[in-house]
Amino acid sequence: MNLIKLLKISDLFTLLNAVSGLLCMFLAVIGKMEIAAILLLLAAGFDYLDGKVAKKRKISNELGKELDSLADIISFGAAPCVFVFVILNDLIFVLAYILYLLAGVIRLARFNITKTEGHFEGMPITVNGVAVPLLYFAFVDYNLFYLYYIYLILAAFLMVSSIRFKKL
Repeated sequence: MNLIKLLKISDLFTLLNAVSGLLCMFLAVIGKMEIAAILLLLAAGFDYLDGKVAKKRKISNELGKELDSLADIISFGAAPCVFVFVILNDLIFVLAYILYLLAGVIRLARFNITKTEGHFEGMPITVNGVAVPLLYFAFVDYNLFYLYYIYLILAAFLMVSSIRFKKL
């Protein structure tokens, strides 16, 4: 299979999503939290654009769907865990990180095998690419970072729930 022929223009946005998530983790580890948070928001923007471009150009394929899920687990699964861990620098709630990441993986796998029209089953993992940095910016001057643990656990349950979320 010729990879160049398989990749579509929308896949470039998907790859930018993955790169943004990876850069978020790198920058969080070296303490550049504001830039890391912005990169999470950028990843969410790229994820939104890949879907819009694919829909507008009518270029949907299995490779794109798989790439999207892989990029999403980097940017909205692993990156938020690293981001929150660096902020709190505490392993005591490691179970929250594990639960959150596993819920994201399960949610994306379910999405890939489920045919739904007009809605998502379970909260889309991309929501976390917006919520985590927004929580950071909202509470950066306060000592309320424990809210991240509440959010991670709540997000995990919402991602694997059967609640229907309308597609944008």
